[in-house]
Amino acid sequence: MAIRWMKNLMIDGAKSTIEIQLGDRKLGDKCYTRVNNEIELWFENFSDLRDDILAQGLDILKQRLEDKNVTYQNGTPYDWQ
Repeated sequence: MAIRWMKNLMIDGAKSTIEIQLGDRKLGDKCYTRVNNEIELWFENFSDLRDDILAQGLDILKQRLEDKNVTYQNGTPYDWQ
């Protein structure tokens, strides 16, 4: 069973969700990132450790959304941690 890390936040003022999947049979296989209901963007992980996969997924999402205003629902800038 896959483990999904999800956060609800605002992207350019719209309620949004970012997601990272950590594996299917083990943490390091079948990893992807996704914004809202977009198609998953699969990535090859550099490690089988949960924290490393999350950090890699967050870096991918941060790069994808660098031209967007990403905040918590209260308007505070999202800290990407």
